Parts: sequence; C-alpha cells; structure tokens
Amino acid sequence: MKVKLAKTAGFCMGVRRAMNIVLDAANSKQGRLYTYGPLVHNPQAIEMLEQKGVQILGQEPVSDATVILRAHGVSPEERKKIKDTGNVICDATCPHVAKAHAILKKEIREGYTAIIIGDRGHAEVNGLLGYSGGNGIVVEHASDVEHLPKLDRACIIAQTTQDRKVFDELVRKIKEKVPDVKVFNTICDSTSMRQKEVLELAGEVDAMVIVGGKHSANTRRLFEISKSSGVPSFHIETEDELDHLGLDTFENIGVMAGASTPNWVINKVIDRIKYLLKRRKGGLYRFFANIGEFLVESTLYLSLGAVSMCYASLVFQGVRPTPTILFIAFFYVFAVHAFNRYNERLKDDFSDPARTRFFRDYGRALIVSAAIASCIALSLAYMLGFLDFLLLLLPYLLGIVYTIRIVPAKLQPFVKYKRLKDLPGSKDFLVALAWAWVIVLIPMLNQETYFSYTTIVILGFVVITVFIRSVVFDILSIEGDRIVGRETIPILLGPKRTQVMLLLLAIIMGLFMFFSSAFDLVPSLGYYLVFSPVFIVVCLYIFRKKRIQVSTLFEAVIDTNFVLTGLITFLWLYAGR
Repeated sequence: MKVKLAKTAGFCMGVRRAMNIVLDAANSKQGRLYTYGPLVHNPQAIEMLEQKGVQILGQEPVSDATVILRAHGVSPEERKKIKDTGNVICDATCPHVAKAHAILKKEIREGYTAIIIGDRGHAEVNGLLGYSGGNGIVVEHASDVEHLPKLDRACIIAQTTQDRKVFDELVRKIKEKVPDVKVFNTICDSTSMRQKEVLELAGEVDAMVIVGGKHSANTRRLFEISKSSGVPSFHIETEDELDHLGLDTFENIGVMAGASTPNWVINKVIDRIKYLLKRRKGGLYRFFANIGEFLVESTLYLSLGAVSMCYASLVFQGVRPTPTILFIAFFYVFAVHAFNRYNERLKDDFSDPARTRFFRDYGRALIVSAAIASCIALSLAYMLGFLDFLLLLLPYLLGIVYTIRIVPAKLQPFVKYKRLKDLPGSKDFLVALAWAWVIVLIPMLNQETYFSYTTIVILGFVVITVFIRSVVFDILSIEGDRIVGRETIPILLGPKRTQVMLLLLAIIMGLFMFFSSAFDLVPSLGYYLVFSPVFIVVCLYIFRKKRIQVSTLFEAVIDTNFVLTGLITFLWLYAGR
C-alpha cells in the first residue's frame, strides 16, 4: 500500500521560470505588477499571486506598471500594444515557445505558410499565429486537415504541450495534401516525458490521480492518456476532492501533475492520500505512526539528536559528559527549533503539509512547551554557574536581535536587508553557530578546558554538519521560501549548485577529520565521525533521485544522522577505543 509520484510531476521548466520571475518581482516591490493573462492554468497558483499583489491584466489598459508576459508568450502586436501604453515589459516567455516564435519568423520570410498544430484559441497558439504574419492556419483535429486550402509549401509547428502521437498523425495527413512541407517538432521534452511516464506509471498502480487545473490543456491531456490505459483515473485540483473518491479501496496509487501545477499543491495531495491510506492500517500501526510523527514534528527527535551530538563532542574532547550539560542541549535545541518552526509556519503551508497539519493541532501547546523549555535550560545553566547562565542567555538575546529591524527608519527605503533575518542564508549560519555554542563551547568552558586543536576540529564538525542539515531543508522548501519572499542559499545559487556546495563541504570536513585522526592529532573517533556529514548529502541525493516528497519520514532519516553520531561515539568509547 503506497503512493508513487511521477518523476516529471510539477512545474515544467518554462512555467517554473515564469513563476520565479513573477515572485522575484513581487518580493522586490517593483510597483504595480500585472500578468498578461493568467500566468498558469491553476487556480491555486493564481490565488497565491493575487495575495502577493500580482493582478491579471484585464480589458482596460494600464500604464506605468510592470506587465509580465507569461510562459505562453504573446504576439508582436500585443507586445507593442503593452509597450505603447507606457508599461515596462518583463518577459517570462518559455524559451521553448520563444524558439518556436523564431522559427516562424524565419519560415514566413522565406514564403512558407505556417500550419500550427494545437488547441484553437489557446494563448500559446494565438501568440504563434501572431508571429505567422497573417499566413498561419491552426490544425486541431484530422477534420481540419481535410479543409486546408490548396498550399504549395508549408512549415508545420506544434504547440509545445501537444500530444506527440496526435502531432505525428496530423503531420502524416498534412504531407498527403501539401507537396513541400517543413516539419518542426517544437513539443517540449517535458510534455513528451510526462505523457510517456503517465502511461508507464498507470501500468504499475491500481489507480491514478492527475493533479492540475480543470482548464489546463496539458493536465486534461494527461488525464485522457491515463484513462485510456484502463486504470481508474481521477482529475482533481486540490486535496479536498480526494475524500469522496474511494481511494482507500486501492492498494497502490500513482500521482501525476500537469506542467502548471505547483509543488505545494502536489505535496498536499500526497499527504492527504497517505492519510487516507493510513486509516486502513491497524490501530497499533496508526498509534506508533502518530507517535513517530509527533516526535519529529515537535522537534523532540531533533533535540535527542542534539544530546547525541553534545555527548560526541564531550567525549571527543576528553570531557566527561554530565546529565546537566546534556539536558541543557536538549531543552535549548527543542525551544529554539520550536520557535523557528512557529515563525516559518506560513512558508510550511507551501512546502510541508504534514507540519502545517501538526501546527494546526498542537501549535499553541508547542509554543508554551518551548517557553518552559527555555526557562529550564537557563535554570540548569545557572546551576552550573552565573557565567554559564550568561553564555546561554547570549544566543537567546541574539535570536531576538535577529528578528527585529536594526536599520534606522530614514535608511530603510535605501537598504534591501533591514534585519539580520533578511540576509540570505543567515538562519543556516546562525543555527549552526548556536548549536556549536551550546554543545561545544559552553561545556568546554564549564569544564575549564581551553581551546585546543581537538576543540577546533569538533567545533568545525558540528558547525558544518548542522549547516548542511539546515541547507538541505532549504533546498526542499525552496518554493515556499520564494513565495513568502525569504532569500535562501538555494534561491541565490540554485538547487544544483547548492547540492554541489554541500557535497564539497562534506568532503572537506571528512578529509579534515580523517587526516587529523591519521596523524594522531585527534582521537581515533574522528575516523568514524566522517560518516555524519556524508550521510546527509547521500540521503538528499537518494531522496531527490527517487522523487520522494518532503515528509516526516525524510526529516526523521536526516535527523537520525545526529542520533547515530552519539551511538557511534558510545560504541567507540566502550569498545576500548
């Protein structure tokens, strides 16, 4: 009993690029923003953009505004009309569509009549007609070929989301009527891959759920292809439509989404399907599954990981772990991450539906628990000594400074980043430094252990390992971060470059730890701790390759890395080193 998501589900390259352009413009407050027609054929995406102040350009002309051309593109006449009314054009035309425009201009100049195979009236087809200079004909069905005028030469071009089989069949029929034909297959590879994968996936599951707008041509086409396979298929827009479809009667369910379906909509659908399937399980399974989800979503499991890392840090430095120090690490990390999750709940609504559901049920209790945990951590630190209390109080105070505006009001219109929180990647760095401060530096100073090479190595190990974990989740929540206007490292560098950066950091840390142990500069435990930073990157690679969504299970696996670090240290210590 499982849910299988198609690898090609979600925004295609052109739509993702257009969405990113619009969101970047909205987040940078570039005055009035309009899209020339709906950006995508998805009501949820349109509603989200409206909430960010992005309007759809209607019949009434506007001036002195930024008008964003959607991925479908527009005709030269429409482009000129927008510009002549005093607007700034932001071109988000899909590169594949732009290529089709260039082909048409060239072929029309050479005297060819354009035959456009696509959906009559579709925005992209209308744009293509505009580039045909009045010498364009739309062919949608085989009957349209029969009514073609007598032509000596023609160039055939496709709507980028056209069905490849339909295109090939219509091309064959056109060639029977027109003696001189040039064929340009401009169907986007993403479209072809989706159509191929939906058939393959339908053959592996008991039912298919196609997610996307009811007015999206490519989503409807995927639904028709899935239905033609004979597998029960359902076309939905949101997760709310799932409850009455009887999906819990199927064993394996495949999920495919149209090119204009946002990832956050897909995530919510998958989360809901898993919930429906979980209800079929026995009571004991559901009990333990709910306990596991609570431990992860409440950050209790992550806090246990902090205790494990603190234990490893102390043993690595030759310091005897004490319950007080370990409890301080537990309560501090629990409090800080619970507060962070509360502050990021708006973003999580677009990237992690399980966490959104958890906060809806337990959010108030979690925040109260975090406040109590902070008091306990500070009280324990005070029991160690007044200096320890001040040292632990410092990161709490810095956390407050992190969220408030520090730029004077007079300078705010001229400064992009008004809070430390606004700086790209600041959260990742500060979280990593806070962990290192609490689980390495405070215990070291309490034991009157002074800086040594061993301390520097374990300090670097903790900072890099926690930093990698934090950035991994930034990669997975990149869509939600962009929507709420939060700049992160993956948004600045891109997901692929960020993954390369994390891999290099893991390799550098691993080699540093390995050679430090090889030259007896640190305990032999260093050999085994190399496992930790590499583990996170390997997990990220495997999960992304298999297209598994952000989930409680994924977070549990990632955070198990910290628990394993403590376990490895325990085994090393009691195995006689």
